[in-house]
Amino acid sequence: MNESRRDARGCFPDATLCGPKPSHVLCLYPYVKEVPIYEFFPPIGLEYVATAVSDMVESIRIVDARYVKDPMSYFGPSVDTALVSVNWNYSYDEVCSVIRQIPSHVRVIVGGRQATDYVEDLFLRCPNISIIVRGEGEATMRDLFSGRPLEEVKGISYVDDGKVIHNEARPLLSVNDAISPDRALRTTTYRATIRGIDLGVSFDAVMSSRGCPYKCKFCTFKLNPLGQLRKWEARSPESTVEEIEALDAEFVAFVDDNFAADMNRVESICDLIISRGIKKMFLCNVRIDIARQPALLKKMRKAGFKVLMVGLESAQDKSLVAMQKGFKTDGVRDAFKVLARSGMLINGYFIIGIIGEDEDEMLMMSQYASEIGLDFISLNRLRWEKFSPLEDIVKENAGYYIGQDNGIYSERYGRKELTAILKRIHRKFYTPGHVMQILAKALKLGVFTPQRLLTLLCYVPYILIKTHASKRRLKKMMKR
Repeated sequence: MNESRRDARGCFPDATLCGPKPSHVLCLYPYVKEVPIYEFFPPIGLEYVATAVSDMVESIRIVDARYVKDPMSYFGPSVDTALVSVNWNYSYDEVCSVIRQIPSHVRVIVGGRQATDYVEDLFLRCPNISIIVRGEGEATMRDLFSGRPLEEVKGISYVDDGKVIHNEARPLLSVNDAISPDRALRTTTYRATIRGIDLGVSFDAVMSSRGCPYKCKFCTFKLNPLGQLRKWEARSPESTVEEIEALDAEFVAFVDDNFAADMNRVESICDLIISRGIKKMFLCNVRIDIARQPALLKKMRKAGFKVLMVGLESAQDKSLVAMQKGFKTDGVRDAFKVLARSGMLINGYFIIGIIGEDEDEMLMMSQYASEIGLDFISLNRLRWEKFSPLEDIVKENAGYYIGQDNGIYSERYGRKELTAILKRIHRKFYTPGHVMQILAKALKLGVFTPQRLLTLLCYVPYILIKTHASKRRLKKMMKR
């Protein structure tokens, strides 16, 4: 393509999509290094978008930069359009570096939660981006690929005469039973890993609902980055189980914000899995409310559920009240007496740096997690996102501020101090004895076979080597 033909907004004359109609499309997940807890999850949002436009192009495939040595090698001369998912602040500089390396003959369209939050910054860092899709992208991409003029397409931003133009936001669409990701578009087979070490279990993810009906004060999952309220909506149990049944993966994660928002629906899903003889293992996010249904927990275990991910956030009642979680630590302890009897592996999410908590209170998380019987803990820093009330709360608390990475810090606990506290909590919780208990429980649940467990233990000495190799790869890409 002749670059001199581009107009002020980076498009070609008489074109609606910065060039001819897309024909050969490459969908790129640009993260070489991933948020640790999601390191082996497929980019399901990007897969939904790719599936939505697959009938409008000659060819389309998905490339995951976590699993290929050189993602740029996939951009052959026939590829005319790249769809790039920018979902996280994590490794943001490296992601921008990857985007800038996309060959100049390829139109670059970017979407995702982080992209929606950082439109102007992405255009500045990556001048080769033609369009940024804000919010959910399936319907927007179909409008773009159908040839509608950019000015008429809701939910996009683009540059015109040096100015970023933000079109009207696209209304949220209802959940559609008939749509699920086309796994045939992948170039990667996903397997559960720990720091790149294969655990010997094939893996996939399913979205059976969107949104969350609860109103935790600091949470913005129920809002998209445009401030639109995503009410909780679910697919039917039948469509959900049909998708699961078609998967080759041994282990399937439900990526719903709250899988058990409707417990009757969960029971129907379990009944269908059992009646159809589906033999898979499952992971899902739930609230402690599910402990009120011990019979349902028993049925979930029978259906193959092995791991429950529970949002606990803090070991301090004052923080739980401030966050409007709807429970206190005594309620959590009572709930875990029931959850422990389920026999499933349980992960607890906690937040480091909650406003008003000091170091001693944060460090109590490890003891609290052990006392209630958690197998795993996932620690996240408190972050501000658009439309979160945190900005006003930070202003009301002297000494606190929002960092450049949108983390919430204070004069006493900056990023460095919180990182040190996070590491101390991990060390206190994951003792050698506790790790052996996890492995024994996983073996009993059938998550690992004895052979897989032995293989994993043999690979442990190589985990650090793999980690260092990943760091070297990142540095190499940043130098390009």
